[in-house]
Amino acid sequence: MEIMNMKIKLMATLWENTYRVAIEDGQQQYLATVRVVVNTPLPEDVLPPNAPQVEPQLLALVEDFNFDANQILSFESTLAALLREKFQYQIQQVFFYYPSPEDVLNTTISN
Repeated sequence: MEIMNMKIKLMATLWENTYRVAIEDGQQQYLATVRVVVNTPLPEDVLPPNAPQVEPQLLALVEDFNFDANQILSFESTLAALLREKFQYQIQQVFFYYPSPEDVLNTTISN
C-alpha cells in the first residue's frame, strides 16, 4: 500500500461546505473515505469588537480506512498536503478525527 502516492477525488455533497473524499493508493486500490468540512470565520461585522482572530480550517472526518495504525502519520501528512492544494493553499489548518473504536465495534447492522 503506497500512502505517499495516494490520489484523492473531492466531491460536493448536499451539505454546505462539506465534501466527500475518496482516496486511493498508488496502485488505485481503495485506501479511505473522508468527509471534509470547511470551517470559515464569521464576517467581522457580526462579531463583537473584542473577538479573537481565527483562521479557516478543514475538519477531516475519517469515515472508513484500509491501512494499519502505524501508517496514520504518513496518511495524515499526505492527505493534508493534498487537501491544502485542492483548496489552493487558502486553508492551512487540517484537523483529523476518527471513529471511536467502541462505536465501530458495537455497531449492529439493522434491516
